[in-house]
Amino acid sequence: MTGAGGFIGQALCRRLTDEGAVVVGIERRAETRSEVEATGAQFVAADVLDGDSISAALEGCDGLIHTAAIVGDWGSMEQFIEVNVRGSCTVFDAAAVAGVKRIAHLSSVASWGYEFTSDLEEGAAPRASGAPYADTKAASDYLALRRGAAVVRPGDVYGPGSVPWAIRPIEALRAGRFALPGQGDALMTLVYIDDLVDCILRALTTEAAAGQAVTAWDGVPITTSEFFGRYAQMLGQKKVRTAPAPVIEAIAFLSEVAAKISGNEPSISREAIRYVSRQAVYPNTRARELLGWAPQVAFDEGMSRTELWLRAEGMLD
Repeated sequence: MTGAGGFIGQALCRRLTDEGAVVVGIERRAETRSEVEATGAQFVAADVLDGDSISAALEGCDGLIHTAAIVGDWGSMEQFIEVNVRGSCTVFDAAAVAGVKRIAHLSSVASWGYEFTSDLEEGAAPRASGAPYADTKAASDYLALRRGAAVVRPGDVYGPGSVPWAIRPIEALRAGRFALPGQGDALMTLVYIDDLVDCILRALTTEAAAGQAVTAWDGVPITTSEFFGRYAQMLGQKKVRTAPAPVIEAIAFLSEVAAKISGNEPSISREAIRYVSRQAVYPNTRARELLGWAPQVAFDEGMSRTELWLRAEGMLD
């Protein structure tokens, strides 16, 4: 598995080793070794752009789950292409050299872009949006399908350990620097981490899923104000602040300018604003019909588990 040190990668390693599988956790970041090994997986330090190292790590493996990618709303298109597109090609080539029989590729609903006004159909093709993450995910999605991989496009993956959908919101709300654009009525397409892991493993082991793409989210749209409002309640705040979209976009623009000057990431970006302004949702019928997948963790239960974890980690009073 590539990207074994990430949020989703660690959850996959843990589930597979619990089920008795021998897992090779491939990860570029050496500092994640202890976390990967804590899941029961074997840690292998390798970069997705190093085909020889990847093929050596995959020697003897029956399947590959490719999760490694640059994920985020900031960075140059060149950086995202290098890892998300060229890196994916290198990994797929290495898997072929190693004789890996099955591949599951982790894509994203972001591959469809963000700005659409009606719910998408199951067969809708990924499309360019100008966002480096979204466009390179769309490209790697296409390449994976061409190689016969099973592709899983997760929605907004939340739960204990999620950086974008748990840790960062809590930190921003506590610091008083969080506001939603407009009325906070944009839509979230959530999937709890355990449900996503189940979907990915079904995609890997279901023969008919090869060369097919499925979308993983629980099928119940939640507004941004309701989702982030749960975190506000955990902190004892009444609700999440909102502000006119042009105001927040202007703040994001200034944050980006400051980031370019300082060389740091912006505290908020215009791409992030676009992402939390979605007014329609994605299909998820194929995951249910092709894989027999059904999410087991509803929103209330998922947020309760996340709150328990946040309190255990000392992130909540």
